[in-house]
Amino acid sequence: MSKLSERPAAIVWFERTLLASQLVRIVNVSVNATAMAALLGVDKRSILIGPYANAMIALGLGLVVSRARVGFARWFVAVLVGFELLGLAGIPEVARMLGAPFAAFSTLAIILMLAAGVLMFRPQASAWLNQNKAD
Repeated sequence: MSKLSERPAAIVWFERTLLASQLVRIVNVSVNATAMAALLGVDKRSILIGPYANAMIALGLGLVVSRARVGFARWFVAVLVGFELLGLAGIPEVARMLGAPFAAFSTLAIILMLAAGVLMFRPQASAWLNQNKAD
C-alpha cells in the first residue's frame, strides 16, 4: 500500500468512534427496550427500529467518508452529529423516565458521535480526503 492511500489515524479513529457510538446506542436501547415499550405503549420491536435505522444511516455515511473517500459526505455526517447534540437537551427527562444508567449510556453515545464528527474534520483527515481531487 502506498503512502498516499494509507488512511490517517484521524480517519481510522473516526470509524472506530462512529461504530462505538452506534453499538452503545443499540445495546442501550436493546437492554431497555421492554421498559421503553411499556412507557410508550408500543411493541418492543417498534422501539428497536430507531437505533438500527440510525446505525445503518450513520455507518453507511461514515463508510462513504472513510472508505470511498467522499469528502462531501462529511457534511451529512455533521448534520447527524447536530441532531445528536440536540438530543442532549432531553437527557434529564430520559434519566427521570428510564433511569440514570440509560441516560448515561445515551450521553456516551452522543459524545462518541461528536468525537467522530470532530475527527473527520481534522487537518490530516481533510488532506487525505482531498487527495482524490489532486490526483
